Amino acid sequence: KKWLPTQFRKLSHGKSDKLPPVEKSLISKKGSDKKVKPNQQEKPPEEQESSTVTSVVQQQQQQQLEPEDEEATAIELPPPMKPIQDTASALSGAAAVPSSSEDGATGTANKITKALSLKSLEEPSSAQPPADLAEIEQFVKAKVESLKYLDNDGSGSSSAAMAAIGGLVGGGDGSSGTSGPLALNGGHTIAKPAAISPQFSENEAADENQTEEQGIEDILRKRNYALRELVTTEEAYVNDLSQIVNGYIAEIRNPASTVPIPDDLKGGKERMVFGNIEAIYEWHRDHFLKALQKCVQNPYELGPLIKRSERKLHMYVVYCQNKPVSEHIVQEHMNYFDELRLKLKYKLCLGDMLIKPVQRIMKYELLLKDILKHTLRAGLTEEVPGLKEAMHIMQVVPKAANDMMDVGRLQKFEGKITTQGKLLLHGPLYCVEGASSSDKNSYNSQKPKELHVFLFEQNIIFAEIVGKKTQFTSPNYIYKAHIQVNKMTLQDLSDQTNGNRFSLCSIDPQRSSLSYICTAPTPELHNEWLNTIHEILKTQNDFLKALVSPIAYQKELTKDS
Repeated sequence: KKWLPTQFRKLSHGKSDKLPPVEKSLISKKGSDKKVKPNQQEKPPEEQESSTVTSVVQQQQQQQLEPEDEEATAIELPPPMKPIQDTASALSGAAAVPSSSEDGATGTANKITKALSLKSLEEPSSAQPPADLAEIEQFVKAKVESLKYLDNDGSGSSSAAMAAIGGLVGGGDGSSGTSGPLALNGGHTIAKPAAISPQFSENEAADENQTEEQGIEDILRKRNYALRELVTTEEAYVNDLSQIVNGYIAEIRNPASTVPIPDDLKGGKERMVFGNIEAIYEWHRDHFLKALQKCVQNPYELGPLIKRSERKLHMYVVYCQNKPVSEHIVQEHMNYFDELRLKLKYKLCLGDMLIKPVQRIMKYELLLKDILKHTLRAGLTEEVPGLKEAMHIMQVVPKAANDMMDVGRLQKFEGKITTQGKLLLHGPLYCVEGASSSDKNSYNSQKPKELHVFLFEQNIIFAEIVGKKTQFTSPNYIYKAHIQVNKMTLQDLSDQTNGNRFSLCSIDPQRSSLSYICTAPTPELHNEWLNTIHEILKTQNDFLKALVSPIAYQKELTKDS
């Protein structure tokens, strides 16, 4: 029992002191006196007498310690701090509390010091206080005496107590530079802000600068990784082109090849299979790849490099225009190209190899977008305009290449597509043929048919769609009709009843009956078609005016400006 704390000791008669409810589980684990009583009854009388004497002595010792334990447990902590809105008023209020004497101030400080001491809660109080506590009390008393004479308004007691507490908690001095709490009347405290030294501020600023530098280094490292990815994928792409040129094309042109070329592919027809892929390969191998490798060490040269290469990149537009014809020929002679693949020991078939240039021109935009993102985050603003212009080029060229692939699938058109001018817009429209804007009955009696419409600078071509676009195949387009742009009228027929519609009518005397009422799938596409056709018609009219009366047209331009 001696090793137990005073709160858990039991009296000899078997009754225990009242304990807090939380500590009941600890008391219940101790042995009770009921187990001891049978053993006492079995002892001889001499042992019983000795045990009785021992219990009486222990009971007297317990009674002597009990008042001190009650006194120790009766100490309560100060109430919790309440939020204080006005610090100045609270401090002035505390200073205004009158003090009776110097001993009263010292006693208050001693009580608070004793309340803050953990030893007063755990150990029984004795006649002589511990050495460290005596030193603290002596220090507090000295503080109270020194501050009493500095207090001019008679509030030295409370001020000294506050200063003493601040010295105890804040590190030994009651000055205002400490960060310890100040005690106010009512037991509340105010946490005083710690003063930040200039050296600490400089160290903190240095740490922030170091963190910022590390962040920029990480961003530049990521940008360098994106540049290396651009170069690595370019090297793999050049290797793929090399397999086509130095493998398939060289074997087809080899007269001593063990795989004979079919008669249908002789006479230059094999050139339609590969298009201008040899020119693309030579340019990438000899110029573009080497320039990209230099950009890893000099990233600022990437944007200007793409700008200088814009004209060369249009080789992909020509390649994509020939792509539908190439796909058709490869499909017809699949067995022959498979034999070549087995001889060359290639894994991919020729059709998968020929799609590589199309995939590559589409991927440049994604790689440049990643590089531009890291450049912006790194704050390299001088490189941003060049990269944005490079991204714009890599958006225009793939779109033109994709458009020309669709044009290349147009069949049975009388004339050359290349003489129709620039392709301005193309896409599916729901059209009713032969219906004019005034003949609403004709429009309502016919079911709109989905046609693919190509708008060039010289003509607008209507074509029927054969097949559907999937992940591996694209539809073909069969020519149906066309209207010359300089002999065409446009009228917007949009209303709430019939939705977004516009009519295109030919004013050519030889094709006066040709007209279409077209409906776009969405309002946005409807507006895009209308605006594009309006612009091209305006350009055509201005051109005619300049041809007929150039002086009047020049005056009109001068007047508008």
